Amino acid sequence: MNKRIAMSAALAATLAMVGAPTAFAQDDAEAAAAESSAEEEGPLFPSMEHFGAVNVAEETAGRTIEDWAREMILWMNAPIDQNALETGDCNIGQGGDVFFLQNTWLGTTIVEQCTIPAGTNILAFPGGGFGFNTEPDETPEGLKAFGRQMGQFFNDPKIIVDGKSVPVGPSAWVDTEPFDYEVPENNIFGGYPPGTVTAHYGGWFVMLEPLEVGEHTIILADDSINPVRDADGNVHYTEGTAYAAYEITVE
Repeated sequence: MNKRIAMSAALAATLAMVGAPTAFAQDDAEAAAAESSAEEEGPLFPSMEHFGAVNVAEETAGRTIEDWAREMILWMNAPIDQNALETGDCNIGQGGDVFFLQNTWLGTTIVEQCTIPAGTNILAFPGGGFGFNTEPDETPEGLKAFGRQMGQFFNDPKIIVDGKSVPVGPSAWVDTEPFDYEVPENNIFGGYPPGTVTAHYGGWFVMLEPLEVGEHTIILADDSINPVRDADGNVHYTEGTAYAAYEITVE
C-alpha cells in the first residue's frame, strides 16, 4: 500500500513517507508521540476564538473555508516553475479574493516579500499534509485514514501577525473526502508521472482578516516529528521545524 505524500509545513515529507505503508503510520505514530513526550492531558491547542481571524463557520467572498483550502492545496502543488516555494516568489499564482500564505519545507527557513491588495483576506497554512494514491488497489477510505494519521506528526502550528500570536485551534483543521487530482508535468513530486490520481489533504487553515495598508510581517511555523526509515528498514524519529517569514506590503 504505497502512497506519495507531500507535507507542507512540511511539504517536507515527500521524502520520509514515500512508500510508507499505512500500518507504519498507524503502529508507529504512538511511539513517535511517546518518544517526543508530545502527548499531554487537556486540549492540544487553544480556543479558536482569536483576534484577526474569520470564524470557520463564516464564508469569505461567498465560499467556505473548505472551498478555499482545496484551492490553496492546488496552488501549493503547482508545477515547479509556477510554485511559490520552488520559485521563491510568494506572489506567483495569486490575484484572487484571498491571498495564500504557506509554510515551508520541514527543517528549512524562508523569508519572502509579498504585495497584497488592500481589503484582501489571507489564508494562512502553518502545516498539514497532501497525499495521493500510487497503487491501483488502494481504497479512498485507506488514503483518507492515512492522511489523517499524518496530521499527528505536526504538533505545534503557529501563526504570528505583527508580533501577535494567532492561536490555531482544533476547528482550524480541514480535511477532505478523496478527490481526483491531475498530477501536472514538471511536478514537485520528484518527477512522478503526470495523470489522474486519487488525492486527499488535511491541514490547519486559518482565514485572516484583511490587514491595514502598510508594512506587516506574518510568521508561519510548525514543529514536526519526522519518521525516517534507515537502510535496514528501521524507523527513527527526528524533530524539525519549518519556519516561513513573510514581509508584506499592503497597498
